[in-house]
Amino acid sequence: MRGRAPLFILVLVACAVAVFLALASSALVPAVGQDGAKYIGSAKCKMCHADQHKAWGEMKHSKAFDALTPEQIKSGKDDKGRTCVSCHVTGYGKGGFESVEKSENLKHVGCEACHGAGSQHQAAMLAAMASEVVPEDKKISRNVGCVGCHNPHINYKKLYGK
Repeated sequence: MRGRAPLFILVLVACAVAVFLALASSALVPAVGQDGAKYIGSAKCKMCHADQHKAWGEMKHSKAFDALTPEQIKSGKDDKGRTCVSCHVTGYGKGGFESVEKSENLKHVGCEACHGAGSQHQAAMLAAMASEVVPEDKKISRNVGCVGCHNPHINYKKLYGK
């Protein structure tokens, strides 16, 4: 038995490295590259990602739409002509949020605002529950792009006087 212990440890370490590499590489596959993916809303993400959804619910992103004035919502812009709505909702101009009446589930800055439309990811995950195999192109990105809305060239303190 003692002669097998080093081999067992070596196999165990090799498996751990393989799992780590598989997870690390899957984090680089962006959902936004999924042709035909549709926005489904953060409530659908909660089905599998309850902890992340709870954390999101405590962030300002989960209430971003509420920061807009009725005029900004109606026109989509502030009094200086700057676009507001696109950064306070999910998927604006990309097949996502259109209006509160048409797409209330995409109001606020939800999961898909950063991770991309989730319909294909959700379908692949549901299918994977049976087979435990998830195609690489259906894994959602962990690399989020914040600068689309959080632009370093915008001085928010100056903009809002705070």
